[in-house]
Amino acid sequence: MVTSLDERPCPRHPAITTRLRCSKCGTPICPRCMVETPVGFRCPPCAGLSGLSWSDVPTALLLRATVAGLAVALVVGWLWSRIPEWQFYLSLLLGFGVAEAMAWAARAQRGRALQAIGVLCVTAGLLLSRVLLLAELGGAPADFARILTDARLWAHVQVRPIPDLLFALLALVIPVVRFRVTR
Repeated sequence: MVTSLDERPCPRHPAITTRLRCSKCGTPICPRCMVETPVGFRCPPCAGLSGLSWSDVPTALLLRATVAGLAVALVVGWLWSRIPEWQFYLSLLLGFGVAEAMAWAARAQRGRALQAIGVLCVTAGLLLSRVLLLAELGGAPADFARILTDARLWAHVQVRPIPDLLFALLALVIPVVRFRVTR
C-alpha cells in the first residue's frame, strides 16, 4: 500500500493509517480513537480520557470474569442463606469476593462491561440467598415478595429487612467502584 507523506499509522491502531492529528499534541489519531472536543479532535490522553470503554475488554476475559464472579456469588449466596445473621460480613464477602475474582480473571482490566457483570453476579448471589432462605422458611417462590415485608418471618431468622437491603446495596456498590474507569 502506498501512503502519502502525511499519512502515518495510528499509535493505538497500527493497521490504520491516518492524516488526522491531535489538536493539542499532534499525535496521529484515527477515527476509532479520536475524541471530539470544542477545540477540535484530540487523542484520548489529551481529551482527558483514560481507562477502557465498554468494548475494550476482550470477550474471552469477560467470559472468564463472569464465570469467576458467578462462582463466588453462588457460594456466598448459599452461605448467606445458611447464616443470615452474619449479613454485614457476608455482604462484604459477596461484593469484594465477586469483584476480586473477576479482576483476577480479567487480568485487572476495568470498564463498564465489568461493572455491569459484577453487579449481575452480586445480584445472582443475593437472589440465590433469598430464594434459599424462603425455602428454609417453608415458602414457595411465588411468596418471594412476602419474605421482604413480613417481619414475623424475619424474626425467625434474626434478620431485619431494612439493614438487609442496605447490606445488599453495599455488596452491589463494591464491583461498581472496583471496575470504574479512572480519569
